[in-house]
Amino acid sequence: MLSFIFLVLVAGLPILAYLLSNKTNNKGIVFGLSALVLSSCLFLYVSKFSLLGSLNKRILNNQIIDEIYIDAKIPTEYLVSIEKTLNEDEIKIWLISFISKAIEIDKLKSAESLVTFAEKFFNSNEEKIIFYNMYTSLRDAKFPEFSGATFKISDESYFPCIFSDGEIRLLILNGPDIPIGENKFLNQETIEISNKNSLIPGFDLSSAYLNNETLELSLLINCDESGDIYSLNNLIVLSPNMLSISYKIELNEWLKKPQ
Repeated sequence: MLSFIFLVLVAGLPILAYLLSNKTNNKGIVFGLSALVLSSCLFLYVSKFSLLGSLNKRILNNQIIDEIYIDAKIPTEYLVSIEKTLNEDEIKIWLISFISKAIEIDKLKSAESLVTFAEKFFNSNEEKIIFYNMYTSLRDAKFPEFSGATFKISDESYFPCIFSDGEIRLLILNGPDIPIGENKFLNQETIEISNKNSLIPGFDLSSAYLNNETLELSLLINCDESGDIYSLNNLIVLSPNMLSISYKIELNEWLKKPQ
């Protein structure tokens, strides 16, 4: 911006020389028009809503992109400029674009600083889902080994009856009453939970592994012939060294639910 102001001032020097000349007529009119034109140029450049504001935005965009390509933490001055230069909708669009680009080219230090900065701008429920998805993408890029975490009921498990369907849920012990994953199944081969079964992006099996959580397993089955319902509740201690659990159910773990 200082370079632009300098150019405007330099451009005004011939006008100043003309005004100082003894042979100049109508100095007041010339001075007034010149001052109006020069001040208008300055206003158009520095104003947030100006026609030349796109130049400010382009410079800021290029500065942040340069930081991303060297995988640097985005400087505070650039983040402050984002808030001063852009409106709320533009800020969200820019941040989504920057974070996606940083993750795509594996510049995770830049992505992390942008995600941290971005959280306060995504306030509505819909916007929070967008933010959680960005956070999850960053997490999976940083810890790819956890992205394929699964919990499955072993084929060697025992069941009290032949069942038609059921439901499996995993919750964090002493955590919120929101499962990190739930899944309805029709047979024994499909009793499993993975990240795709989470209700909230990022609040999933991978996050449980990363935080060494203990899980509450809840399982229900509906028996075919008798119509009985059996349930199972147990605790599962996760280990980051075993990212695919195959849990074997013993027959004495099942409880018949009263009708």
